[in-house]
Order: sequence, then C-alpha cells, then structure tokens
Amino acid sequence: ARKIMAREIKALLDAEIAQYAARNPESRAMFERAKQSLPGGNTRTGVHIDPFPIYADYGAGTYLYDIDGHQLLDFVNNNTALPLGHAHPEIVAALQEAVARGTGFSRPLALEVEMAELLRARMPTLEKVRFCSSGTEAVLNALRVARAFTGRSKIAKFEGAYHGIDDSALVSYLPPVGPELGPERTPQGVASSAGLMAHTLAETVVLPFNDAEACTEIIAAHGAELAAVIVDPLSTAAGLALPEDGFLARLRELTDRVGALLIFDEIVSFRLGPAGTHGEYGVCPDLVCFGKVISGGTPGAVFGGRADAMDLYDPAGGPQIQQSGTFNANPIAMVAGLKTLQLLTGPAYEQMRGMAQRAATGLEAAFATAGIAARVLVAGSMFRIYFLEELPRNFRQASRDDAQLQRWLFFALLNRGIYTRVGGNASLVTQEQHVDELVGTVVACLQTL
Repeated sequence: ARKIMAREIKALLDAEIAQYAARNPESRAMFERAKQSLPGGNTRTGVHIDPFPIYADYGAGTYLYDIDGHQLLDFVNNNTALPLGHAHPEIVAALQEAVARGTGFSRPLALEVEMAELLRARMPTLEKVRFCSSGTEAVLNALRVARAFTGRSKIAKFEGAYHGIDDSALVSYLPPVGPELGPERTPQGVASSAGLMAHTLAETVVLPFNDAEACTEIIAAHGAELAAVIVDPLSTAAGLALPEDGFLARLRELTDRVGALLIFDEIVSFRLGPAGTHGEYGVCPDLVCFGKVISGGTPGAVFGGRADAMDLYDPAGGPQIQQSGTFNANPIAMVAGLKTLQLLTGPAYEQMRGMAQRAATGLEAAFATAGIAARVLVAGSMFRIYFLEELPRNFRQASRDDAQLQRWLFFALLNRGIYTRVGGNASLVTQEQHVDELVGTVVACLQTL
C-alpha cells in the first residue's frame, strides 16, 4: 500500500498546492510584498511554508482567520502557546485593564512577585526564579547559570532537540540524517546554523534520547568538563517521543554522579500537566525553563530552580551573573500569565488531554481503515501523527516519517479549513465537535488515496 501511495502522492500533493495557491491570493501577494523588506519574506523561520505562508488576520476561540477571509479550525495554537485558545475573554479583559495602567516601568511591580509565588507553589522545584522575554533567553540563561555554578564549560544536549537559538542550542537540531552524524549510540555534533562561535561544537556533547546505557557512557566520558545536561523531557521538537520508564530518573542520577546540573526545557513540555513534565514524572531537575504557556500568549518566559545556583544573580552582593532586560517581568506578560495559570487547573489539563486522546483514537482508526501505516502519540494535550509502523523512541527513528505524505495531509486539511502541523494540540476551548470535524475531514482526504 505504501509503494502505491508513494507513486501517486506527488501528483495529489501538487494538486493540493495548486488549490492552496488559488484560494489564498491575498496571502500570496503579501508574501511577494514581504520579500522586499524581509529576507525570504520571513522573520520567523518556523512559519515558512513553500510556496508561501498564509497570513493571519485575527483569532477567536478555536479559530484562526486569515487575510483571504478563511476560517480555519486551529490545532496549532501558535505552536502550543495558546492553551486557552485565541483571544480568551478573561485574558483580553485582563490585558485591556493592564494596558490602560501602563505597558512598562523602570521599577519592579508586585505582579512579578505574585507570578513567582504562583509558580513556586505549583512547582516546588522552583526555589528561585527570574523572568525574561523568550524561551531562547530562558535557556541561554540556564546554561550560563550551569557554567558559572560548576566552573565547567561543556553542555550536553539530545540529538534533534530544539532549545532556542543560542549557539549551543543550534548543535544537531533536526540535522539531516547521514554518515556525518555518526552511530546512533554515539552521535556526533553538527552545526545547525551558520555563524556559530568557533568553539561551539567542541563544547557541546550530543546524546541519544531514550538510550540510558549510551548516555551513561557519554556523560561519564565528559563528566569532569560537563556543566549541564539539558533535555526536553518529551523530545517535542525532535519528533515528540515519550521518555521510557526510568530514563529521566537515570539522567538525574548521572548528572549527580559527575556534578553537572540537570536542566529541563519545559517551554513546550509544560503542556503535559499542571506541575510540568518533571512533576508528572517525579524527577527533580536543578533548573527548569518555561515559556509559551506561562505567558498567556504574550512574549514572556521564566527560568529557575535551585536557590544556591539562582543566587548567582543576586545584585545585593555584586552579582556574578548579569541579566538585565527592559521587558523582563513586563506587566503585559505577567497579567496574561497569571490569568492563564489560574485557569489551567488540574481538571482543565484533563479536559485538554481527553480531547487530544479523542483525536488520536479517531485518527488511528481512520488511517487503519484506509490501510495506511500510521501511529498517533499523545502527550498531555498534544498529539503527533507518524506515518510509521511503530512510535519512535528518538530523533533518528522519528526522522523516518514520510515527509511527503505529511506535506500532502497539511495542505489537504488546510484547503478544507483545518490548520494542523504533523498533528496538533488541544486548547481549553477545543470541544468534541472540533475533534470530530478534524477526524471526519481526514477520513474524507484519505479517500483520495
């Protein structure tokens, strides 16, 4: 069945792209205009689409509206950053009130204290926290803390993982799988961007996700120089693979053994539950990074953890680490974040998880009926489609996914009013009828195969 599909899918994909171009003339024109001012018409690599992206106009609840006037059922939610959906009335009201009081000040606000207290109450791992404006900033600060606290220079990360755009984060981020990556158990670091500092590859150790034995050997080999191991505990950007039993706990043991800090990047993984992925798995990292969810759809992020490490920022005794930022703990992000966390209760997380599971069950049944090899993984409110026989354990297994079939399904759904991205995520306003519409539309699309 897959061989027949491979022969035919290109023609079907071309037809969907032609339809996409025909129904989005305003977005196409805007893209041509954008190319005059922005490199490749783009200022955010992740939103690039060939032949051109759709341009958003506004959002409301479960729907995104584009400048061509289409209503799109949105399962992307700004890459998981909108757990309450678009323009949630309580967020809008809180932001309107906040903006009327001023959008930024040169003095601290009680809001940041309230937000810090809420985060600490929810996640006791966070003994001290600091705010910043993006997930990238949260990660680069956490890595800096680890280097300063340990006096070491090397960072270990997992192959395929995304941790923002700091230099060490852009080693082996979704690299093309080939001989230059080395064996799966001992991956070799490769640059995923031009312009990295010359020492970056030498100072970044790459680990294979879900291989505890290989991680034990690699971490032991570099232990005396290792400042930290950073992990996205759900491997979200590297394919979304759940950590196997005991894997995260083993990382805790290994970092303790060599005196390195364990950092959890939960910028996306906070979607798993109200106490984060580390709370769900019962593993206590030294530092944790958050963004997206905790800022309620506004630009904001936070990092924190052990008090003895975070106290390196204490300005009272002359800080060992400097971290200024005009927009750190900005009132807009604090207000939206506080309201979002107040609404994301345990039952709210369970409701979103139920919608994601409903989507996965329906989609797997649809693919099975169509005779297409596919699996759907659920992690909290997120679901990920793989055109594979089995769910992947790591980046290299996830990279075997059928990229052309994924691209066809993306355009086929978009042309029928549904916005996905190799799966998607449920928000608090996602209802059963929305999930059933997704599944029913996939069934209709699969009939063309």
